[in-house]
Amino acid sequence: GIRIFGPRDHRGGLVGFAADWAHPHDLTTYANEYGLALRGGHHCNQPLMRKFGVPGTSRASFYFYNTEAEVDRMMEILEAAHRFFTR
Repeated sequence: GIRIFGPRDHRGGLVGFAADWAHPHDLTTYANEYGLALRGGHHCNQPLMRKFGVPGTSRASFYFYNTEAEVDRMMEILEAAHRFFTR
């Protein structure tokens, strides 16, 4: 239920994605309540979002100081969000 956007190889630190079960603004608000900072919206690129057929994307940003535990925590929060939005 999550569609990841961007190149498959040689990715940078940004991961843009759309959840088919939640609007990006709703998802980022939910994640924020659990300490996960995501960006959500069309990121100043409405034509591309229309082309992809999504209202916007959520975006996670990583850097060299992020740990595997933080990535695991992000996945836990996204799984909890999925349960919340699909009940």
